[in-house]
Amino acid sequence: MKTPTIVPVLNWENRVNINGRYSIHLRITIDRTSRYYKLHLPQKVAKDEWYGKDGRWVKDNHPFSFEINDKIREVKNKIDDIVKRFYMHNKQIAFQDIFQHLKKKGDDKIFNDFVKEYIRLKPDKLEIATWEKYTTFLNHLNEFNPQIPFVNLTPGLVRGFKNYLEEKKEFTGSTMKLYFDKFKKVVSYAEKENYIQDNQTRYLFDDIAIKVNKPKRIYLEIDEIKKLKGIQFDEEQSARERDRDLFLFQIYTGYYYNDLKNMKKSQLVKDPQYGYFLMGERDKNGNDTIVPLYKFPHSNYILKKYANTDKGNESLFSPGLFIDSHVYNKTLKRIAKSVGITKAITGKVGRHTNAQLWIRYGADRPVISKMLGHTKEETTKHYFSVNIYL
Repeated sequence: MKTPTIVPVLNWENRVNINGRYSIHLRITIDRTSRYYKLHLPQKVAKDEWYGKDGRWVKDNHPFSFEINDKIREVKNKIDDIVKRFYMHNKQIAFQDIFQHLKKKGDDKIFNDFVKEYIRLKPDKLEIATWEKYTTFLNHLNEFNPQIPFVNLTPGLVRGFKNYLEEKKEFTGSTMKLYFDKFKKVVSYAEKENYIQDNQTRYLFDDIAIKVNKPKRIYLEIDEIKKLKGIQFDEEQSARERDRDLFLFQIYTGYYYNDLKNMKKSQLVKDPQYGYFLMGERDKNGNDTIVPLYKFPHSNYILKKYANTDKGNESLFSPGLFIDSHVYNKTLKRIAKSVGITKAITGKVGRHTNAQLWIRYGADRPVISKMLGHTKEETTKHYFSVNIYL
């Protein structure tokens, strides 16, 4: 690896100014080729104020000698840092690597604050539940270290964060991977915004290996669905009753919780011979779906109970019905536990259960694909030969 040499120089272009004061540049030389980086200083320097010796480049007779010498030292150290980083990884450094490193906006900023702002601005079009995962990641990062300067984003710090999560012994491999996926996403965005340069991120996660076991798809059996359906709630438990009912509606439709929140009145269609269908796009991917609600008669009760009666509002369900998804999932677990269901119930389990019911009662794969968001219209005829009355 060819190591750059860095030399502060005054008036490298040999200009002649009327006031006799000139800029200071760093002459950076790699393999006999030089480039110059202009330093932003409080005042230019005259020739008789220039000493040029290491550590005392500007003489004491300049009013800002201390500030200028300190700035030169600071920038030289920044270049030395990135050169060392490349040297450690046996990589040849180029001028563009050095200049990009010097132009970073994140030198005096805290990475934790950047993550918080990233969540607030939401630059990517992601689901609400996904942004909640970013918030959880930030909470754990703050517990690990609430003040991480961008310059301290190193492979060692990333390993330390992983060790911290492992010591808590609260996370599965898939959860750990989820947090690090969010970590990488924010770092990548910081790089694009010039808060951090790519040579730093290139090796940031190299030593991170997370073993993820293939998750088992959880779904409810018929008797478990009946247990949930049969719970009697008192007046003080109306919130739990609401969440139980919405979960049952997820089982009947195969929709995600967020899909219910965004469902429109126009999606509910009544066939004069059979009954209600749900038709339209799912929020998650925009694919068309068709769901024969008449196969689940109890769905009519839920629709009437929580219907949006505001004629000026297009939402199918009352807008005030829904809570944050992580709170909803916690409530579902408590409800399930109260009737002896030990499975880890979340909103997704409703969708998995719906698919399992259709498979169990004889629906073909194309039929299930259509209900979950497939595009072939001819598969709808098969609904009429499948009997589910739950």
